[in-house]
Amino acid sequence: MKPEQIEIAVQEVLNEIDVTSVPANEVLNHYTRSRRYIGSKDRKILTQKVWDELRARPTPKWIQKLISEKELQAMNMPADFILRVNGDRMQMQQLLSEQGIVTTLTPISPLGLVCDKRFDLNTNPLYQQGVIEVQDEGSQLAALATGIQAGDTVLDYCAGAGGKSLCFAWMMQGKGRIVAHDISKRSLQELQKRAKRAGVQIETTLKPQGKFLHVVVDAPCSGSGTWRRCPDARFKLTQAQVKKLVALQMEILNKATKFVAKDGKLHYITCSLLEMENQSQMRTFLKHNPDFKLIHHQQWTPATTCTDGFFLASFEKVSL
Repeated sequence: MKPEQIEIAVQEVLNEIDVTSVPANEVLNHYTRSRRYIGSKDRKILTQKVWDELRARPTPKWIQKLISEKELQAMNMPADFILRVNGDRMQMQQLLSEQGIVTTLTPISPLGLVCDKRFDLNTNPLYQQGVIEVQDEGSQLAALATGIQAGDTVLDYCAGAGGKSLCFAWMMQGKGRIVAHDISKRSLQELQKRAKRAGVQIETTLKPQGKFLHVVVDAPCSGSGTWRRCPDARFKLTQAQVKKLVALQMEILNKATKFVAKDGKLHYITCSLLEMENQSQMRTFLKHNPDFKLIHHQQWTPATTCTDGFFLASFEKVSL
């Protein structure tokens, strides 16, 4: 494509992004796939230009009041492509190097590798064997901070497609029990595919039962901690949506308490930087649930840890 054609394409994609609720990456994928004349090199240029344009747009004022300028600036930097390794990451680093993929060790998580470039996972033999998964370092750290270990019983209450369930399975080394719950049957089916590829046992259910030593609520949230990867999301998020999410988070958290065993732990996780979804929810939960005490809480952010933004609050169920 000629430079002027690229610029026209950029504006067409931006116009489509502005009038749809579909994420920008999906708009881009549809645009390029429906135009076979756009080759891989042009796709890369087009994508970079669209992302640069989105990042250059001013953040809505109501968001500026809730997230520091330091964090907003950090989220204008592209996110790294990070893998979580099931096994010896030094060995995996060598195997990836033999494929021409250069990696460095994640500085905080002991499970991750930072790739120098993106590559097609679906055709990669290491991915097909289940020994590598894509997972941001912040997500890895939140999973590790739960303290889940071999022999535990775990209910992943908002499992989605199972990114953290798979990490828990590695942490448990095949000992114990993991049950993944979600309201989406399709997500649970995808989780089973991923578990099979990774060679781990994860039960799935739409209706969980029983008591568990660890109950993990990876709650639906604004996703504000992941805006490095989806720079259009901050323009589409509304205050009304956040208000609904805050109410939903507390509803889910309260429902999850009935699955926590005596002396068990409840872990609340978001990928948000908004205080109302994080620390405020933690305080509200403690106020209305005197049979739980706070063990610890932690936050990882683009500006402080160079990861996606994640928040974790861990509670322990106590006898009154």
